[in-house]
Amino acid sequence: MPPDSFSVPMVIGVAVLVLALAGILVLYLRVRGRLAQAHGRLAQTRQAQDRLARESSAWSQRLLQAERKAQENADLLRETRAQHDLVRAETDHLISKRIPALLSHLRAPHVIVPGMQNQALAGTDLDRQHRAILDALTRGIREETERIDEAAQAVIRGAMSRVQTQALRAQDLLAGVQQRYSGDEHTALLREVLGLDMFNELVIRRMQVTGIACGATPGLSRDDTYLVDLVVGAVSRVENFELRIDGPANHLRRRIGVAARAAESILFITAELLANAVHHSHGTLKVSIAVHETNNGAAIVIDDAGVGLNEDQYARAGRLLSGNHPVRLVDLGNPPRTGWAAIGRQVAHYGMQVTVKKSAFGGVQAVLNIPTALLVEMPEDSRPSVLAPEPVRAVAPAATAIRRGSVAAATAVQQGPVAVPTVRQEPVAAPRPEPVTSSARPEPATAPQQRPAEDLAPLPQRRRQQPRATSSTTTTTGGGPDGTGGRLLTTPEEAQKRWGDFQVGAEAGRREALPTEQHDITEGK
Repeated sequence: MPPDSFSVPMVIGVAVLVLALAGILVLYLRVRGRLAQAHGRLAQTRQAQDRLARESSAWSQRLLQAERKAQENADLLRETRAQHDLVRAETDHLISKRIPALLSHLRAPHVIVPGMQNQALAGTDLDRQHRAILDALTRGIREETERIDEAAQAVIRGAMSRVQTQALRAQDLLAGVQQRYSGDEHTALLREVLGLDMFNELVIRRMQVTGIACGATPGLSRDDTYLVDLVVGAVSRVENFELRIDGPANHLRRRIGVAARAAESILFITAELLANAVHHSHGTLKVSIAVHETNNGAAIVIDDAGVGLNEDQYARAGRLLSGNHPVRLVDLGNPPRTGWAAIGRQVAHYGMQVTVKKSAFGGVQAVLNIPTALLVEMPEDSRPSVLAPEPVRAVAPAATAIRRGSVAAATAVQQGPVAVPTVRQEPVAAPRPEPVTSSARPEPATAPQQRPAEDLAPLPQRRRQQPRATSSTTTTTGGGPDGTGGRLLTTPEEAQKRWGDFQVGAEAGRREALPTEQHDITEGK
């Protein structure tokens, strides 16, 4: 075979092989390009998948956080609702229980204001806020109550002052009627007038105590007055005093008087203590009263055998009688019992002291201590009224026999003291019997165990007031050896007849004019 024929097929084969290789290479390149594209897309897909996975993880976390936050919100909502329920329950408890209890506590301190209903809230902001509300309410109520109470007391003071003035004018008119119709032919009329006078005296005392409890003054003024005369005047202000009061027993050894500024107040306090003792004692039991001199002044002691007091009542009495605590009308009961409150005002104003304790008879013993600053030494030429009891001293039998004939009127007065309607308004400087001779009224002998009067502390001295004009029943004497110097005198016989008749008429008039039952409502126990 020739060479040319062999080379052509080889060339063709080579060409085919080259074409095949070229096709394979082209195909390889294409496949490789596609694989590269596929790898690129796969990488993108993986990246996208990773991104989606991350995003899915983030959303899962957010979802978990949202679920946790929703759970927390739900728990917080439940806690808030529970707290709201607690606050609402405590507010309802504050409105329905604590505030009404606070109002009751302000009226009656023994009422206890309850605390928080849920003790777990004690000390919290809610507890402090509720306490602040109660404190503000307390301050507001007290301020308003004080304002209303002061206004009410001002109204009562004004009303009592006007009514007391009219009652005193009525008392002056009754005293004038008694003077005009004092003869034996007017016994029945005098009896009626004495009954009206006693009733008017009780009305004046009730108006006086009500006004003083509201801050008023006693409304009357006096000169320097013997202490024993003030006690006699206080006895005469009590209903049925001649049957219910035993005394007064005079244990003074000097001429002790009370300064003008405090005379009416001491008389008022003694009358109120006596009326209180009589009111709370049985009708058959008597109340005793005595006047004593002490190292620091003088004391008036009142003993009764009545119902007595318990510990709470003694504590309340001590608080009111001290006058150191402000007293409102609402604290005195309904109707207000103003006796102790009025006494406390006067005691605090003049520096006196009133103490109450259980008496030896099972009742109450009231002691009025009068300081020396309120006492004066009465002049030597003055004497107590004829109604004043003589000092309680040991008297010799011979002197007693002489005294029985010369001072029968004073002895009758001691057995049953009778009130003179003008004793309360005028200083006790009424006409007094003076001794005719030194033997007509001998001085009583003093017991050996008694201390001489010179050993006691001296009392303040006061100048004697000018004597008031006496009635026409006294006799005028000119200057003579007796040293009267033309003064108006009353003989012992005239005084004996005058006061004896007055005592008989007064006792009969009051028994018939006034009812036997007790109407004198004083400080309750």
